[in-house]
Amino acid sequence: MVCALTFAAPWQLGWFTLLPLLWWLALPPRPRRQQWTAHLAQWQAAHAALRRQPPRLRGLRLVLLATAASCAIVAGAGPVWRAAPGPSRLTVLLDASASMAARGSADTSAFARADQRLGQVFDTLPPHVDVTLLRCGGPRLRRLGAAARARTDLGVPAGTLDVDLPALAAAVAAQPDTVVWTLTDGQAQAQLPTVGALTVLPAAGPNAAITAVRTVDRWPLPGLSLAVDLVACTDAACRGTLRADGALAAAAQRAVELAPGVPITVAFELERSAAGGELRLQLDVQGDVLAADDAFRAWLPPLPAPRIGVLAAADTTPFAALAARALADEVGGSVVDAATGTEVGFLLVDGGVAPVAPGRVRALTFGSRLAADVDVVPWLQPRLADWDRTSPLCQGLDLSELRIDTAFRGVLPAGAPFLWGEDAAGDRTPLAVLVDGGATASVHFAFRLQDGNLPLLAAFPQLLRRAFVRCHGAAAALVVTTPPPAPGEQDLRTAATAPDRPLPPFRAADRPLAAPLLLAGLLALVLRAFVR
Repeated sequence: MVCALTFAAPWQLGWFTLLPLLWWLALPPRPRRQQWTAHLAQWQAAHAALRRQPPRLRGLRLVLLATAASCAIVAGAGPVWRAAPGPSRLTVLLDASASMAARGSADTSAFARADQRLGQVFDTLPPHVDVTLLRCGGPRLRRLGAAARARTDLGVPAGTLDVDLPALAAAVAAQPDTVVWTLTDGQAQAQLPTVGALTVLPAAGPNAAITAVRTVDRWPLPGLSLAVDLVACTDAACRGTLRADGALAAAAQRAVELAPGVPITVAFELERSAAGGELRLQLDVQGDVLAADDAFRAWLPPLPAPRIGVLAAADTTPFAALAARALADEVGGSVVDAATGTEVGFLLVDGGVAPVAPGRVRALTFGSRLAADVDVVPWLQPRLADWDRTSPLCQGLDLSELRIDTAFRGVLPAGAPFLWGEDAAGDRTPLAVLVDGGATASVHFAFRLQDGNLPLLAAFPQLLRRAFVRCHGAAAALVVTTPPPAPGEQDLRTAATAPDRPLPPFRAADRPLAAPLLLAGLLALVLRAFVR
């Protein structure tokens, strides 16, 4: 064993130059004046009778004082007794990919066994060893010191292992005084790390998974179509059930037969509940060792059942009221008169003046001025130039037979046009725009319903419905709350095997010597007090 005594502050040893001063101070004082007397013999006899010794330097007292001073000086220099050389830092690479959730023979996941193994090692690890824990796979995580030893926020295995464990282990091991420890199941890895400590936690077995879910949401109608892709990584054909429940009017279940490695698609035609909530898909196959990829979760927003307000000018036709009634019947809402102070969820305006903030109020306006002081110019018989076939409002619709008697210039706010008209000079001017405000939107047409044949077209009900949906903006989106299964993490039929490599012994803690030296100096001072 190679040991070395080092000092944290060696310049403090310069105080040893004060030891000669201590010796000088310990010398007995010399008489200031010598005088001859005839009574020398009597003085010597009296001195002998009193048993007094002449003043002289006491060597033991000086040695004890010098010892106490030396101990204090050396203690101030920060002496440390260094232990045998060895690593003093531990970096843990913890595989947290989706396959680590697979259950082994003891019905515990590989991730749980890895966490248990970490706890056992950390309990016996010297406190002076610096610990760094890196979670690899899924959301990456880095914890240091006490947080790494506590392991309170490691989460659950998810996602794919998107790091090269052998390369990362080699890079960490190259750091001075560092030991790397890799804990993994070896799933979907070409090779395991060859440096540092290694713990392999296999959990082989059959596994079936939901690999993808495709949805066709008929919002604001309750219809919802699902196409669920399944695959089985097993040695033989297996049977199971696929269940859909949660925010649905009625749960549904399908029996499935899965051949090894052959993907299948199961279709569901469902109806959403009006209140919305969590949609759950669960695949149950007997003997499945990885349940994490057997579920799909999504959040369905509630179906809109708004109060549809109608605001129509006195000289307009009842087209707006009829359109609002048809829309309310389709989405389960109600029609109200948009009088002052009335709360509405969707506003349908035909002509007149409508003080609507574009993009901030869910509204569909036809030839309406958004402010009373807006100057409008009639545009007689504009010719339809084109419509945006990629817009969600017009995609798949045929508006070629649209005829407009009168449109109005100046009534449209700034927005994304999706319908254009052409004047006699060949200039194209928007006839309809979409103002997107994020969570809300509004749609505006430059003509009234009575000034064209739009209400008579077959595309009008679809356009009306799409405008209603688009005005609800992001509120209509289906939100998937479970990530898709990681590629390469489903086939667990073959377990990775490799001999475990234990951790090497770590360097013992350095022993500071300041406290023992101060105690020895104090003891020397106590002994000096009893020496005369």
